This record gives sequence, C-alpha cells and structure tokens, in this order.
Amino acid sequence: MGRPENMEKLLEDAKLRHLSEVTLVSYRDNQLDKIGVALADSHLTRCLICQRRLSFLKEEELESNAMTELEPQKRGGDIQSEIKRLQDYLRDLRDAWVRPFSAVPVRGAGDGDEIWRHTSEDGLLTAWAVLEKDASLTVHFSSTELAWEGMRIRFRLGPFSKEVTLKRKGDDTVAAKIKIPRHERAKKMSDVSIEIV
Repeated sequence: MGRPENMEKLLEDAKLRHLSEVTLVSYRDNQLDKIGVALADSHLTRCLICQRRLSFLKEEELESNAMTELEPQKRGGDIQSEIKRLQDYLRDLRDAWVRPFSAVPVRGAGDGDEIWRHTSEDGLLTAWAVLEKDASLTVHFSSTELAWEGMRIRFRLGPFSKEVTLKRKGDDTVAAKIKIPRHERAKKMSDVSIEIV
C-alpha cells in the first residue's frame, strides 16, 4: 500500500464509496490515522450526503455533551428542589382538604357532584373530588408544572391508601386520579395524608 500508484487508486475509490458510520464517527472524533483522514477528506470534498451525515453526527455530539453537563445538576439539585416544591404544594392541599371536612359531614351531595376543589394560590396545582354515581369517590390532581411528570403521590384517606404517578396529559399538564370504592371510603373524611413517595 506504500506505493504511490496504490495510494492514488485508494483515493480514487474513496471518492466513489460513501463513508461508513464508524468511519464518520472516527473522523469526527479525530481517531483516524493520516491515511484514513486523507481518504475521508477525499470523499467528503465531493459527497454532499456524507458531509450532511458528518454534520448531523457533530450536532448530535454537541447535544449529547450539553445533556451530559446538565444531567448531574438535573438529577441532584433540580429534582430535589422539585420534590421539595411538590411536597409544599401537597401539604397545602392536605390542609385545604382537612378544613371543610373537619367541620361537618358532607350531606346532600348527589351522584356526579364535585364535593371539594382546591387550587393553589399561583394556580399551579389543582385537585378536586367527585362523588361518583356508584357512590365511590374520585380524587383528581392536575398541574401545569411539567417538571413533576413521573412523581409518585401516596393518597391516604382513613384506611384506604393508594399511590399514583403524575402523567403528562396533552402538551401542558400532568395529572393523576384515584378512585376510592364506596366500601373503602372513610367515615372521617378529615383523616387524610397526601405525600410524595
């Protein structure tokens, strides 16, 4: 391969064949030897397809590096601060539930009636309870804070306890709901806890 005519043949052949993914990645990462670089350069000067593929790989690497730099911060600080924020909202939500149900039992609510609703002061979190036709109780949670997607909430009402995950609904909200069967509904509606698990 050291003879000049063989090198010229290699360069001529390289102009006609698309570069493999492995070669493009090695070229991008400066891992080719001098001959590999010469062959790749020879092809890239004439092939718009491989130029575009290389450009895409370079953009992909930049995005990957940016995500890698953000990841530790996102995992550590941001997630912990979001958990703390959501815990604060859930504490307010629990207090808002206890107030009306501590005073007097809910009487006279018809099937399908909303018997309770709370929206945080900033409108970020809303929860409401509906007495269903089968006398079960459905508690809904909805938020426009997409950072809370995937957070798990444990809702306990008397002996009933269930965990749900906030899931994305559409483009701008996360939501979850819990259905409490009639036979599991607590007699004392103020005996409630809402927390992150």
